[in-house]
Amino acid sequence: MPYALINKIRMHYEVYGHGDPVLMINGLSAPAVGWLLQVRDLAEKFQVVTLDNRGVGETDLPPEPVYTTPQMADDAAALLRHLKIKRAHVVGASMGGTTAQELALRHSRLVRSLTLACTWANADGRFLHTIQSWMSLVSRVPVEERYRHVLYPWLFTPAFLADKAKVETALQRALAYPHQTKAGAIERQGRGILDWNGTRVKRLGTIRVPTLVLVGADDILTPPTFSRALVKLIRGARLQILPGGHAFFLEHAEQFNRAVVAFLKGVRAK
Repeated sequence: MPYALINKIRMHYEVYGHGDPVLMINGLSAPAVGWLLQVRDLAEKFQVVTLDNRGVGETDLPPEPVYTTPQMADDAAALLRHLKIKRAHVVGASMGGTTAQELALRHSRLVRSLTLACTWANADGRFLHTIQSWMSLVSRVPVEERYRHVLYPWLFTPAFLADKAKVETALQRALAYPHQTKAGAIERQGRGILDWNGTRVKRLGTIRVPTLVLVGADDILTPPTFSRALVKLIRGARLQILPGGHAFFLEHAEQFNRAVVAFLKGVRAK
């Protein structure tokens, strides 16, 4: 498994396939392995790079109290430079979407396009309260209960949650991953989310790369209203609403992947 020294921490990353580079950035507490359903399809046509954000998966857990969004964007930029990738399509989900926005603002020359999934620029009080709740509960709740009772009600649709077999399959896959995210990482990433929220609204209009905003129709954590607001802030951004909840890229992976591939092919053709 590849590792690199990135901004004084050991970062784990993976590279799949060949073609135009696509960097995929995951959300709060989520390791790179969460993109495997996307890698399966995208790596047939692109060089796909995934990474464990600081504190998560096999990447180091540095001691600072906040992992800021600019810091994680700088990590992503440093990884691209380490891999000698001059420009990449960037796909970010949830917190990874805010990191992708920051990457486009701070390191614009590295970004060829943006795909922003289930994310936001200026989230509301319920979202912020939910993040604070997760940060408060994470050290008190066992890992299995964290997935089942804290996260899943926010991630999946009612139909998915009503299917016990699907829930158990998702749970067992999550628990099988040997590098479970520690409470400290969730707290530190969570503080970064809270600090960043709403601070880039006036600057997003400076982004000039093709941008696709994707969201699940039944997302209750980052609802379509967040995506509609984001599209208005980024010049030329296009909105596509797909089936599913916050984890629509898992629950409806094939439809999500088709939308991303079609968008990236369009960018390649220009």
